[in-house]
Amino acid sequence: MKYTLTENLSDTSGTVSNLHGFLHCFNDREFKNKWTGYWAPPYKFLDYYAIKINGVWLNRDTLQATEYGSSFVFHHELDSLKVTEKASTPDELPGLRFEIEVENKTDEPKAVRLTLESGIDIREKSQDIGPEDYELDTGAQRVTVTGNGKKIMLSSEEEFELEGNNYLKEHYPGGEKQRCFIPGDIVFQREIPGQSTENIEIDITTSEGSFGGIESIEQEITHQELGRLFENCIDSVENLVYNRKGKGLIAGHPWFQTYWARDAFWTLLGLIDAGRFELATEILENFVSHDLESRIFLDGDSDDTPRADTAPLFIIACDKLERHHELSGELEKAMDDAMERLELDGDIVNNKPEATWMDTLERPGAVDIQSLWLEAADITGDPGKEKLEKGLEEFQDSDYMKDFIEDNTPVTINPAVPLMFGQVGEQEAMKYLEKINAGFSSRYGARTRSMADPGYESDGYHTGSVWGLTTGWAAAANLRYGKEKQGLNFLEKMIQFLDRDQLGALPEVVDAENGHLLGAPEQAWSAGMFLHVVDTYLLGIKARGDHVEIKPADITCERKGKRVRGEKIDLRVEDGEVEILNNPDLDIRI
Repeated sequence: MKYTLTENLSDTSGTVSNLHGFLHCFNDREFKNKWTGYWAPPYKFLDYYAIKINGVWLNRDTLQATEYGSSFVFHHELDSLKVTEKASTPDELPGLRFEIEVENKTDEPKAVRLTLESGIDIREKSQDIGPEDYELDTGAQRVTVTGNGKKIMLSSEEEFELEGNNYLKEHYPGGEKQRCFIPGDIVFQREIPGQSTENIEIDITTSEGSFGGIESIEQEITHQELGRLFENCIDSVENLVYNRKGKGLIAGHPWFQTYWARDAFWTLLGLIDAGRFELATEILENFVSHDLESRIFLDGDSDDTPRADTAPLFIIACDKLERHHELSGELEKAMDDAMERLELDGDIVNNKPEATWMDTLERPGAVDIQSLWLEAADITGDPGKEKLEKGLEEFQDSDYMKDFIEDNTPVTINPAVPLMFGQVGEQEAMKYLEKINAGFSSRYGARTRSMADPGYESDGYHTGSVWGLTTGWAAAANLRYGKEKQGLNFLEKMIQFLDRDQLGALPEVVDAENGHLLGAPEQAWSAGMFLHVVDTYLLGIKARGDHVEIKPADITCERKGKRVRGEKIDLRVEDGEVEILNNPDLDIRI
């Protein structure tokens, strides 16, 4: 993922991360709200940083272009100087690195004074305003600030001076009051010969460091519409991986800084399709080590509200990992333990009304929960499968499925879940898909609630807006029952978001009528579901017990580097016909 931008820089944001933390800002270099800055989840450490050279602040007025990908690179022009400012998060650094290159464009020597102002704000995500008390300590080429029991250190191998007084500063990014600590100005002074450059490197590191990276595995789809988004979705999911309390995925940048089980497990379906088996294993085992809690709070708090989809989604993700790679004994046992969490009221899953993914609504006996447990029972061979199948039939009405077991339930997208798992008979499925493709289809994806429902709101969080998750469900459901054009159409609707809001990422949720962002600009399960639907449903690549089945839709593309059981598959699809381009040691059935 790499962008070079020269226009409309203020309209989009970006996030660069390593396993320790992330920098979130806009591509015009501005820190526009309380979520921008540097974070080591769940703590914020830096509201902003500002650089002044010879009395001129580097900002949108000096900015000529921005490169964004694994780092931010801001290109500035001053009267006689060209400045390249790079902000990155190297794997080996528990923090942020600035690399500033100053080029003297004249033939004469030029004195340069570079000043760094850092707005330090050490607070938990749940604290809206940071502390008033900070301790400042200085040493050889370092400045250390302590607050809220955490530390941030600014250091450089280059000589600098700390000038001016330290003070508390109130400022209002996005109109919201914030408070930060200015330790003074860090000042570098240089004389740069004519037609020469000087480089200054500054590290900003925080306490409780996390190190290491994610193994790079080459994956590729060559397809005019979908290929670029596929590769960006892999990068985006990896951008959300941290090692803050064990290895995990936060749900979204910049504010969903918790390991949500449901978000992680939906996302892992795509991460496994993308061949990240080792990472998927670490994430699943981390949840097991936390007793399969529905959330792992990075600040040490506990979640006393179990979510109804945690256990069945865990089983489904483990099964996919086992079919593509292998499963540790720990995960095998955890699958059996998870199945024991099934509670039935007759033939219907007894879920707490507030415990579904639509957690702003009460949904007792929800159709998606019934479906997930049915899939989990099928995987494990649990005897409860027969009851769950009978229970699912109780959700079926003449033209659609109930959202939950009550009369007059809202008309929602949630029946797409049993459809994507193929749990509905062909005749009924076609009727339900017709409803989804009419009343739920927006130009931006699949609505959470039908336009015809009295409670529909285009910007309602769970009452009509469009999610990456629901759009993935709708695409998978159509493809599962052979409605290829409609399934591909839903996937293609997701492409438009790649170059808006946060570049290279898919958003959490948007207004169904105008596409305006309503939630996080980078959401894990949006990217993960796209990967999963492309590989498993559009290309029809399914790892079975003793073989790999490939039954694609009527498309033309190439898929290279598909990992299955220690082998890689390269394939070409031409109008739905498959050609294997290499010789993997696998039983491949076309």
